[in-house]
Amino acid sequence: MKVLAARRRDTGDIRTLVERLALGSVAEVLALCTEIFPDEPVPDRARLMLEDLFDES
Repeated sequence: MKVLAARRRDTGDIRTLVERLALGSVAEVLALCTEIFPDEPVPDRARLMLEDLFDES
């Protein structure tokens, strides 16, 4: 839900979740979101946020 919301204030929470779930790429995060929320499209802003997050890692 944090990824789908993709609010600036969620960045830290998303980073923590990615680390806890040992997700290693944007594709893995997006696949998990699609698996859990199959009827909810992932917004472009979420993809951009994830790309920035993984560039920092």
